[in-house]
Amino acid sequence: MVLPQLRNSNRRRSRHSEPRPTVELMAAININELRRAIPRYPNTINEPDVSFKYPNLAYLRLSASWLEITDYHDRVQRFRIVWIRTGLGRHRAILVCASCHCGAIRLFARYGTYACRHCHKAVYASQKHDQNGRKRLAACKLRLKLGGLPDINDIFPNKAKWKHRKRYQQLRNTAQALEAKAKRTRFRKHINTSIFAYHAA
Repeated sequence: MVLPQLRNSNRRRSRHSEPRPTVELMAAININELRRAIPRYPNTINEPDVSFKYPNLAYLRLSASWLEITDYHDRVQRFRIVWIRTGLGRHRAILVCASCHCGAIRLFARYGTYACRHCHKAVYASQKHDQNGRKRLAACKLRLKLGGLPDINDIFPNKAKWKHRKRYQQLRNTAQALEAKAKRTRFRKHINTSIFAYHAA
């Protein structure tokens, strides 16, 4: 008797099946970015200007208990806002996914529908690479964190004035160690640099 897990693992993915989306390439709404715009009192609605942050949305409305978004096709989606305890004093707001009714900090868009990462079956970019590819991704993220470009072949960025020298040197040593291991492998294709906008935002 073959276990279901083994039977499913040996099943090949159809050539015509759609690949799983990448989290870093999906438009998303982050409740932490809207925390200050959430009204404190019930029966109060706030409509912040989100045309720059969320260009695919026409309107965004907030109350103390729900978030409502409208796209340019006049499609309206509403999500509950729940306040949870953090153990650090103030409560924190989270969104409730309309598909699975689970809490989430970010809701991702696919074909115009916003839901959590699990409902869209989305994976992170690191999950689509092997061990060497993940080292290259990690090194690029460190370069971006230090103010440089996400390219391991580029000149390493100098220390910014506001960064501590010891912390800068630690991150640089870590990035250089990862790059030394990643450069031993010849990669067939370049990393899509648009995924790093997710980490820079």
